[in-house]
This record gives sequence, C-alpha cells and structure tokens, in this order.
Amino acid sequence: MLALIGAALGLLGSIFPRLIGLLEARQNHRQEIEMLKLQGDFQLQMISAGHAARMAEINVQADVASERLAMSAAMKPSGNRFVDAFNGFVRPFLTLMFFALYAAVKVGQYLILVGDAGAVSALTSLWSQEDWAIWAAIVTFWFGNRTFNKERGRG
Repeated sequence: MLALIGAALGLLGSIFPRLIGLLEARQNHRQEIEMLKLQGDFQLQMISAGHAARMAEINVQADVASERLAMSAAMKPSGNRFVDAFNGFVRPFLTLMFFALYAAVKVGQYLILVGDAGAVSALTSLWSQEDWAIWAAIVTFWFGNRTFNKERGRG
C-alpha cells in the first residue's frame, strides 16, 4: 500500500510542475496577445494621425497654390487701359486719403490744444509713440517693399 501511495505521489509530483508550466505559458500567451492588440491599436492611431497630418499638409499646399494662382492672375495686366490704371491707382489713393484724414484729425487736435495750452505744448503733445509706429509702418510698406522688389529683380 505504501508503495502505491508513493507511486501516486511521484506521479502527481511530476505532473504538478507541468501543470504550473502550462498555466504560466497560458498566462504568457494572453499577455502577448494583449500586447499585440495594444501595439496594433497604437499603430492604427499613428497611421490615422499621420494620415490626418498628411491631409492637412495637402490642404495647406492646395491653399498656397490657389493663392499663388490668384496672385499671378491679379498681377497680369488685363489689357484694358482703364482697368489697369484703376488697379494701379487704388492702393496709392487709399494711402493718400489716409494721410489726409490723419492730417485733418491732427489739425483738429492742434486747434483744440492751442486754446488750452499754447502752440509749443500743443505740437509736442500731438505726436506720440503710436503716431511714430503708424508712420513707420506706412513708409516701410511703401518704400521698403520697393527696395526688396528691386533686390529680387521684380521692380
């Protein structure tokens, strides 16, 4: 009887580590499958993010091409002298009108300030940092643009 119990315990003793090994292998396979699923999901997200970025890039390139086409069409003479003259007249005219309006406002301010503080004080208080900034932006736009165009051979 003791021999039979010993044989059964020996058999169970050799089967038990194998069962544990099978359970560990099963757990490892589950973890690997879960890892593969997570990697697949991550790769799918990266692909879709890359696709979205590429689509955004394509849209930006299309916008740039559209702007270039519109700009090149606007730069070409129409062939009608009146239309071409008017097209070249608009920007300088608006700039001159801005200067006239600005001068009128400053003259009005001067007349108001002369009555309160005197001519010298009125003149020094009329021209502020904001006025310098506006003046510099307009002059730089008109004359700086010409300089850059001449350097590039466009003007």
